[in-house]
Amino acid sequence: MLPILTIRTVGELEHLATLSDPVVFLFAVVTQLGDPWFLFLALAVLYWFGPDRLGVPRRTGATLIALGLGALALTVGLKSLFAAPRPPGAGEAILPPWLPMSVGPLYAEIATGDGFGFPSGHAVGTTVVYGGCAVLLRRGTRVGRWLAAGAIVALVGLSRLVLGVHYALDVVVGVLVGGAFLALVVSVAGRRPDRAFAVAAAVSLLALAAAAFGGHAGEMREVAAALGGALGGLALWRSRSHRARTGSLGGPVAIVGLAAVGGLAFAAYALSPPLPVTVGANALVVAGVLALPTLTA
Repeated sequence: MLPILTIRTVGELEHLATLSDPVVFLFAVVTQLGDPWFLFLALAVLYWFGPDRLGVPRRTGATLIALGLGALALTVGLKSLFAAPRPPGAGEAILPPWLPMSVGPLYAEIATGDGFGFPSGHAVGTTVVYGGCAVLLRRGTRVGRWLAAGAIVALVGLSRLVLGVHYALDVVVGVLVGGAFLALVVSVAGRRPDRAFAVAAAVSLLALAAAAFGGHAGEMREVAAALGGALGGLALWRSRSHRARTGSLGGPVAIVGLAAVGGLAFAAYALSPPLPVTVGANALVVAGVLALPTLTA
């Protein structure tokens, strides 16, 4: 076992597990800020409405989507490489007595963790995405953007400890890995989405090899999704017809588009199709997100 994994439990904050039910529930909600579904939904909305509502160019929004895909692939690849278990009880959640039993499955879904635990995917993802927003966006001041990003990263990281789904070292390493990856991609790609998607695709291929070498079928499906998204984004962004057309996106069109790409993404996840199908479906998902504004041009 690698030396870093032998000290994962040193100085563990066990008292966090004794916090009251309302506090744990609050952090179960907060942790969704770093969940892949929320990050990609938020980035899709930013890409669609950023130019008109926030003055954020679609080029910047697309780059952030690519960063998110790369972060997902990097996380799964590292988890497959280290294959380190989560803390005991990470897959269990006690429903607070004041919540109805009908929400039990949903609460268990958001308050537990499965699969490998090192490094924390939420820590990597939040650092890359919110850190990417601090670097690439031009709203507010630079200090203000970094303070906001740092606060979200810290809260999400703390939530993983409160929920007992990670050791503290998992979170710390996740932040460091995410920061290094963000710096690398920004230095290579800048605000060029095609380059950022190309980096995400390359990382996905390496992560897929790591998952395949370890025989981790679940991780291979996750990486296949990231690979498909990166390839779809790369192909769409390099399309001349796409670059030549831009348009404002209305709410009804966005709702229909979100239902379409969301349904396809959910089906590709829930049905666990063969890897080539997973790659193709997620390529269509990301390409659909990027192409939707052109439909109204």
